Amino acid sequence: MIKQISVLIENVPGQAYKPINVLSEAGIDVCAVSVGDTEDFGILRMITRDNGNAINVLKKAGFTVNLVDLIGVVVEDHPGGLANLLTVFEKENINIEYFYSFIPRKGEEAIMFFKVEEINAALDKLREHKVTLAETIPGVDKWG
Repeated sequence: MIKQISVLIENVPGQAYKPINVLSEAGIDVCAVSVGDTEDFGILRMITRDNGNAINVLKKAGFTVNLVDLIGVVVEDHPGGLANLLTVFEKENINIEYFYSFIPRKGEEAIMFFKVEEINAALDKLREHKVTLAETIPGVDKWG
């Protein structure tokens, strides 16, 4: 499983900058990021090259931080690659809460990160379909 850091932020201009800047100043690389919002607050979701240190730095800076399990799936980076993968989710009735991507370079495989309701059941079903699960991304030894 992939570990994602979620940071609660206010839904006002400039708020995504603050936690990202804190990580930048600590020398922590953000590999993938997504922001979701509601009327009053947002959730900054990210995967870093050092989640353990990132969590400590963010908490010390006063942010509300949560660690979430995701499924990482390798997807070929070409038209139809994502559609082919989502066919498996649909066929197996896997409910996706949200997803986002990490694409190292154009023409290479992408990694999609999925938050699902029943992660262990979803992993079993994806393995049955021989879906390639991502345990790491290029340049990252672990997702800790």
